[in-house]
Amino acid sequence: MIALGNEIVRLVSEHPVAQGVGLVALVVTCLSYQARTTRGIALRQAVGSLFWTTHLLLLGAWTGGLLNLLGLVRGSVYSQRGAYAWASRPFWPWLFGALCVGAAAWAGLAQGEGPRLLLSTAAQCLGCYALWTFHVRLARLLLVVVSLLWLLYDVLAGSIPGTLCEVLSQISLYVAIARDARSAAARSALR
Repeated sequence: MIALGNEIVRLVSEHPVAQGVGLVALVVTCLSYQARTTRGIALRQAVGSLFWTTHLLLLGAWTGGLLNLLGLVRGSVYSQRGAYAWASRPFWPWLFGALCVGAAAWAGLAQGEGPRLLLSTAAQCLGCYALWTFHVRLARLLLVVVSLLWLLYDVLAGSIPGTLCEVLSQISLYVAIARDARSAAARSALR
């Protein structure tokens, strides 16, 4: 436990601005899962992605930073789904998934991130579908997996707020899933 505390102190003292920006991203992201619609989740995730991009780039985690920048664009497009025909086209998840793979390949080769780039790439590609679906329950279940992949990436990247965010996101997602199950059970009881 003392070793963990020493590691946290080291990471904060080496990257105080990066860890501070990450704390802002943490708050925005954790609150996003409580939105009642996938559009609301996507919009709040887009704002969080801006802060995560900055945080990870400041840490030198280029793949994660670049993928979060794509997440910002993706969230901006997805949040307009249903409101505008261009944003409702079914090619968007495929396009963003392909862009994630391409961006990760470029960043991984350019920066030599190694195997950890597979974690962030898989997370972001799965997130492309999770946030596209109108099935909120399915979206939240997929986001549990997305969050676990980002958790591993954040630990390897030295992101204290990222690691904490994914732990809190898991709790937030499970609360939302339980709330949905209770609501479904209550609706069934009324029939």
